[in-house]
Amino acid sequence: MGVQSDRAREALLNAAEELFAVNGIDAVSNRRIVEYAGAANHSAISYHFGGKDGLLRAILNRHVSEMAERRNELIAELGDSPSIHDFVRCRLSPLFEVFDSLPRPSWRAQFISQVRSVPSAVEVAKSVAAETGIPEDLRFIHGEVEGISEGVLRGRAYLLGHMVIGTCADQEERMNDGTHKGNWEQVGRFLIDAASGMLAAPVTAPDGAVRYPAVPFI
Repeated sequence: MGVQSDRAREALLNAAEELFAVNGIDAVSNRRIVEYAGAANHSAISYHFGGKDGLLRAILNRHVSEMAERRNELIAELGDSPSIHDFVRCRLSPLFEVFDSLPRPSWRAQFISQVRSVPSAVEVAKSVAAETGIPEDLRFIHGEVEGISEGVLRGRAYLLGHMVIGTCADQEERMNDGTHKGNWEQVGRFLIDAASGMLAAPVTAPDGAVRYPAVPFI
């Protein structure tokens, strides 16, 4: 009975992830998800997740848990003098590895992109992120790069989030329909380089002076 329940729950997660990715979160009803998952009980989402927010939380938690172990491994491998690129690689590589591990067609990147466009879903995502936490060795992304104010750094991180997830959603859609011949390893290398460059970009002060930031060794 437990195995059947786990399978039913997983089917609902997969169905919701795909439908949300393709149609948008607000456009998909619980009933449609249940029917798409092949479940007979129309109250299955309430039973397994307590409602739509609980379902979103479960999909996001699944995604985060799939990345966490690999991220910790990469952090453990950092040398004594890691660069900004090293830290960005630790933060983003697990994302691309998860995308690469999914069966095709996949919907994860497009789902995450949809989450970012719905205020209620954003709040659920923030809650999941707060509960999960960011590894201490990656804290520089949130305010500790020498030469960049926290406000500028947070602004860059905001832009990077849109750049990375938006690009990944576009690439995933094209991979699904066969119009993109690359792979996630290639996409990841490109975006990690781009993100590192943006974080390390010079800062122009109001007086026109240009300063070049550096990540502190921690």
